[in-house]
Amino acid sequence: MKMSLISLGLLAGMTGVGCAGLDEAEAVDSSVSTDATSQVTQDLVTHVTGTSLVTFVATSGNETKPYDQSATSVVAYLRDSSTGAFTAYPGTGSADGTISVPNVPSGRIYLKLGSRYLVSTGRAFDLGSTEWGRDGTFASLPTPVTVSATGLSPWQPGDFLDMYSLNAGAFGYMGGAATGRPLAGATSLSGLSFDYAHMLNPVLLDSSRGDVFSLAQMRLQTSANGVSYRAMHKVLNASMTQVEGQPTTVNGTFTQPVATGTFEVDWRRSAFEAMRTQVNPGAVSTYNEIWMSARPAALSSAFASISGPPLLVKLNPDAQRTDIVTGSMTYNNPLPAAWQKVATAVAGFTHSYALGTATPYTMSVDIRVEQEASAFTAAPVEPLVGPVQAPLVNTRGAFQNLTGVGTDASLRWSKPLIGTATNYVVNIYRLGTSNGSTTATRVAMLHTDLQSVYLPPDVLRAGGTYFAEIQSWYQPGSSLATSPFKRSLPRGRASVLTGMFSP
Repeated sequence: MKMSLISLGLLAGMTGVGCAGLDEAEAVDSSVSTDATSQVTQDLVTHVTGTSLVTFVATSGNETKPYDQSATSVVAYLRDSSTGAFTAYPGTGSADGTISVPNVPSGRIYLKLGSRYLVSTGRAFDLGSTEWGRDGTFASLPTPVTVSATGLSPWQPGDFLDMYSLNAGAFGYMGGAATGRPLAGATSLSGLSFDYAHMLNPVLLDSSRGDVFSLAQMRLQTSANGVSYRAMHKVLNASMTQVEGQPTTVNGTFTQPVATGTFEVDWRRSAFEAMRTQVNPGAVSTYNEIWMSARPAALSSAFASISGPPLLVKLNPDAQRTDIVTGSMTYNNPLPAAWQKVATAVAGFTHSYALGTATPYTMSVDIRVEQEASAFTAAPVEPLVGPVQAPLVNTRGAFQNLTGVGTDASLRWSKPLIGTATNYVVNIYRLGTSNGSTTATRVAMLHTDLQSVYLPPDVLRAGGTYFAEIQSWYQPGSSLATSPFKRSLPRGRASVLTGMFSP
């Protein structure tokens, strides 16, 4: 089975990621009226349950299957606010996608699923997801693909190639490791070669299941207002069946889709840049871009957008942070006419962490907006939600490096200045060293609708050094604390990066 977004989320030890309460009496959000975390002894014993159905959305037809939870570590933790102690209630996961934790007292629980914690007073959890493409198998071994084709429009510096397969849900870019890329003026490919396993979503293709290999020429163009952008221009479609580890050859002709479209935005890049120091006082701005694609409407509730190919428009004209009104941008559209057009705006930021004299590790985060493309055209594109304010580890400012925080530390924060956060996600990373370089490994992800979390047992360990990413989410109608993989549009996200801290 293709590794679903559920399985990706449950994996501990995610390295180099670059994709969140304290007692309400203490919390900043005064709208919460009960001390939920202290409800450990209410003489009410409940049963925690969850289901994990994955719907694969493919052009050959949708399919729903349970995600096997039998190997998932399932534990419900309750924290006693008077003692600070967590009590563990072991549970089980099953192959049919269900989880079960019996005999759990009432109150707010930290439901542990692998390295993910859902912080909620709920007792029924929807752990299902919706994913683009059929259920399939990823290529993990080197799997060479060589493409020879005619029909390119004369190649320009700034053009690039997107690979995708609508039925399989595979996609990726021809990056620097690809050989035989076209030179300026070329109208054909002669032995373009790349490793399919290096694609962003390398689902092995099988023509007997309706898979088609597609390679798109994204052509550099200029908008009505003189702004540079890249747009879907010509596409090569070919039948292909792959065997992992075995080379495949593709031959064909690029053709221009008949359907066309236009897209324009009033892009307030300055509004994203204005939040840079809220991400971290030392944060560095790295990039800003907008891309627009199309997808089946069923994917509006997916764990993530089709945030890669097939792109219809990609806009990252320069490294400036000034506002842009593009005017009309045109593109050719090979995707089904009924598909929903969705746009994403992202501003990227980094902050570096170093252990001793080791080379620093650079952590990448972003502030992003995802909406139907028509919303990008109808109003200025600016953040829907900003970063959280005044992050703390226990009671100390979290932007400074801290020691002695304890293994039972809490993280807390104030609401964003811009927009309304409907949920928060906290990622905890442990720093290490390897070959003279600092490394970062995610050890926990906590989802909550409060403005704080306590860190459950074994997240922080004596002798370790950590940092946190605190994400604020705007996603009306969807609770990340009870349905962590469900999504809705519009949605926005913004991150804060703390300093380093150790127990």
